[in-house]
Amino acid sequence: MNEESFLIDCPMCKARIEVEKKTGKVLRHWEKPMVKEGSDQMKDALEKIKDNKSRLDDYFSKARGEMERKKKELLENFEKEKKRIKDSGDTSRPINPMDLD
Repeated sequence: MNEESFLIDCPMCKARIEVEKKTGKVLRHWEKPMVKEGSDQMKDALEKIKDNKSRLDDYFSKARGEMERKKKELLENFEKEKKRIKDSGDTSRPINPMDLD
């Protein structure tokens, strides 16, 4: 909302409308919020936040576990390749791509 507009709450449908002061043109319209009869809105919102937090915690813990598994796998592959090179006795350096010019 800015200085050239104001908000109106419709007494009939309970919707909220943003109207431009000069022209009377409707800029935005918000539907009536869906509220369960006889329920506590704050309690419902708090439960929703807790559910989202636990869902996100599960997601991030799975992602952390996956990253740790991938890191372990890469380190094992690196050590295997290092051992293979040491066992083969190859002491030459790999070709530097910058020297190919």
